Amino acid sequence: MRTLAIAGLAAACTLLGADALYESANRKVERIVADQAPPGSTIHLSPDEVNALVRGKIREKKIDGIRDPRVELGEGRGTWSGVVEFGKLPQLAALRDNFLIGRFLEGSKPVSATLRLSSGGGKATIDVEQVTIGETQFTGSVLGFLVEKLILDDFPNAKLGEPFELEHNVDQIRIQPDGIFIKIKN
Repeated sequence: MRTLAIAGLAAACTLLGADALYESANRKVERIVADQAPPGSTIHLSPDEVNALVRGKIREKKIDGIRDPRVELGEGRGTWSGVVEFGKLPQLAALRDNFLIGRFLEGSKPVSATLRLSSGGGKATIDVEQVTIGETQFTGSVLGFLVEKLILDDFPNAKLGEPFELEHNVDQIRIQPDGIFIKIKN
């Protein structure tokens, strides 16, 4: 019985820790979106905060078709991975209507997408380096469609492969292994 109580306490602490990371990251993002970040400041989101934010946003939006989401940060790039049940994602209905693609997207599959971000002067460019579903790597228009629907859907101004304006006085976004750094204009 004591072991069960300790296990329950450990699980509760883990959940509270994840929620604290989500709250911390969400507060930072909300300050930026509300144009309340001090001019010239740099807001840092740690890798743990980024992952908590991704999991929290999926929970908030009640997206049932994504499990075990994770973001791995590198120099100028980020890789999103998770298990996706495509049938539960309404934003992909158009792809499921295609017989061959629809058959491929049946069931749950591990998915990863690596994006490269370059930015400065209030603009950013996102390039897709790789998308893998199961054992298959995607390229071309299907690749762009998947990334736009799965990852960029929440960022209506973002465009793949071409510069777009950053909003909320953001001058630059840098992705590094130790976090995402968001520089606010002076």
